[in-house]
Amino acid sequence: MKKFVIKISLAFVIIAVVLLIFLGLRSRDSFVPSYRFLGGRNPITCEKRKTPNEDKRYIYSFEADFNDVCLNAKAELIPAGFAVKSVVKILSGNESRERYYYLKGRFPRGPVWIYIYNNRRYEKLPNSEYYAIEDKDGWVMVEIAYWRGWRLY
Repeated sequence: MKKFVIKISLAFVIIAVVLLIFLGLRSRDSFVPSYRFLGGRNPITCEKRKTPNEDKRYIYSFEADFNDVCLNAKAELIPAGFAVKSVVKILSGNESRERYYYLKGRFPRGPVWIYIYNNRRYEKLPNSEYYAIEDKDGWVMVEIAYWRGWRLY
């Protein structure tokens, strides 16, 4: 009887430790992403979404050459498991002004989407809590969206 009680107690301890580890992994989503292609910049905003699928969206906007940012992003993200989702040619024959990278969700994290836009500036409106997007040459806007649920897509 004493061995049975010890085995039951040990099973409860193991289950508790596994749950604590799982909760610890889930709570790590509160960090600010630090991709090298962003050059150590801080996000302009972090939107916590209330949609069923999207969790957080970080937005960066800075002066830079779009092609350099895309080359650095590709060199960093492709080896990390990201896939290029859309690089299309527009009617003029040039490549589009946008790049999308996607990382499939892996337990316990959900998918990650990274959007890079050319000639867009994201800024806070003066004397307001709102932000605006404007077309501006020489600017790059990067959105990093974290999704809930590792089974999506």
